[in-house]
Amino acid sequence: MSKVLRLVAGLAMVGMLTGCVQNQVGNVGLTRSQDGGLNISVAWCGRTPHLLTVTIMVHESWKGVAKFSTTRVGNGSVTLDLDSPSSDWKLVSGDSHLRPGITYYVEAFPDSGKEAIVSQLTFTLEEVASLRPGQVYVGDKNDLYTWNEFLESANRLCA
Repeated sequence: MSKVLRLVAGLAMVGMLTGCVQNQVGNVGLTRSQDGGLNISVAWCGRTPHLLTVTIMVHESWKGVAKFSTTRVGNGSVTLDLDSPSSDWKLVSGDSHLRPGITYYVEAFPDSGKEAIVSQLTFTLEEVASLRPGQVYVGDKNDLYTWNEFLESANRLCA
């Protein structure tokens, strides 16, 4: 039964990734806190969502790793510290401790996620090992942004 559910979930994810479901309304990246912790940063454009959900999965199997949500979305961006999430973030399911040698897929959704996706990101811990505070990794070794460039990249999607 679990193989069937994984197959259905995988097919649903493929449908979403082909762009037939949602519009992209922002950007997702990885940053480092001053103490070296890995953070997921989400920046959006347009209307501020009432709820933001961040999901982490194993890329190869689409197996869920962790799912977080927050209603404290601020003004255009939020950051989720994976080592020590603030009280603004609720762990809906899973465990946010990531392991080397695994390709992770991260996605962020505003509100119900039915109308839009903020963005998605694929990475390994090895790819972000040299990431320093002040840099934002957005999925390619050549795509290291400053924080302001990251915010601007999200805003360009609504321009």
